[in-house]
Amino acid sequence: MKKAFTLIEILAVTALCGILIVSSAISLNKVWQNNQIDVCESELREIVNGFKSYFVDYGNIVISDDTNYETVLSETLNTLNRQYLPYEFAVDSVADNKRSASLASKLKTDPWNGKFKIHIYTYDGEDKESTSGLVVVSSNGVDTKSNLSTYKDNDYGDDIVAIIEPN
Repeated sequence: MKKAFTLIEILAVTALCGILIVSSAISLNKVWQNNQIDVCESELREIVNGFKSYFVDYGNIVISDDTNYETVLSETLNTLNRQYLPYEFAVDSVADNKRSASLASKLKTDPWNGKFKIHIYTYDGEDKESTSGLVVVSSNGVDTKSNLSTYKDNDYGDDIVAIIEPN
C-alpha cells in the first residue's frame, strides 16, 4: 500500500501557510507605517531646529498688521529659506486680519506625498489668550487630511505636529 497525503492534510497545511503569510503581511505593514511616521517626525525636527536657530538670532516672528505685512513676511521667509530651514517654503496664505500666515513646502513632501505646513502666528499678542510668535509645523499624516481646526483642543488626529512656543 502506498503512503500519501490525504486531501484534508493538504488543505490543513495550506490553511496554516495562509494564516502565517497573512499575519506576516500585517506585521510588516505596521512596521512600514511606523517607519513612515519616524521619517516624518525626523523631518519635522529639522524644521523645528531651523526655527529655533532663527529665534536665537532674530527673536520671535512678530509682524505688525499694516500695509508692509506681506513685504516683511516675504523678507522673513527669504531669510528662513536661505539660512535656517532644510527645505524651501513658500507663503500659502495670509489671514484676512494679518495675524497669521501659512507656509507650505515647495518641493519636499512628507512620506504620504503631502506638503509640510507651517502656521506662524505673527500678531503682537496684545490679547491675553493669544501667543505671539507661535509656530505650528505639521504634516497631514496617513489620511492626508488636515485636523488643523482641532489643534487648539490638543486633538491632532493622525496629523504629525510640532509646536514651537515663542521665547
